[in-house]
Amino acid sequence: MKILKAAERFEIHESTVRKYLKRGAAAEPSMGRKPVFNKAQEKEISDHLLNLAKSFYGLWKSELRKIIYEYAERNNMKHPFCNRSKMAGYDWVNAFLMRNPELSIRKPEATSLNRIFNKTEVDRFFKNLETVLEKYPTLTANDVYNVDETGISTVQKPCPIIGPKGQKQVGKATSWERGRNITVVCAMGAGGKYIPPMFIYPRLRMTPALERGGPPGSLYRCSKSGWINGGFVY
Repeated sequence: MKILKAAERFEIHESTVRKYLKRGAAAEPSMGRKPVFNKAQEKEISDHLLNLAKSFYGLWKSELRKIIYEYAERNNMKHPFCNRSKMAGYDWVNAFLMRNPELSIRKPEATSLNRIFNKTEVDRFFKNLETVLEKYPTLTANDVYNVDETGISTVQKPCPIIGPKGQKQVGKATSWERGRNITVVCAMGAGGKYIPPMFIYPRLRMTPALERGGPPGSLYRCSKSGWINGGFVY
């Protein structure tokens, strides 16, 4: 539209509209300081961080600050980063996360190298699956199950509470101060079916009280250590 009409419609002074048109900055107005990297470069950084996280080698803030400084230095870019610490600032990291909402700070789960799938492990899995399906051609997805176990403590970690300021220690009532580990075995079929879980308690005798409130169809067993052994029939 015409400059005068735009100034009247959006209640902006005519000289201000002409000034920004002359600068060529009317298409994409920005807030605050101009970013160090352009959109393409930040997209490249974001994709790199996502790939590292998916490969179980995600970066923490301090590591990101270091590689961002190196990235700017190797590309001879003008930046406000600290040359003494050779790291980008916390403000840049926070602003970068705000500009890239697909990224967030997450607490990772410890995963051993044996559980991380690589190409060799994936190829071996599908080779074994192919061998089993050739041996038993009548198998369907409902016949293939994945079984895994997890440990649950009898004492859950208390959530933060509101208490007196300055007191050295604040407590919260729990059933025990040190809990015991209960093993839970779960199974899920490739066709979408699941088997009710099995709870293994670290005790020698089973009591009906331990089955109270459990999921329907669950199994309850005992072992001296609370771990899985060869004596269970699932």
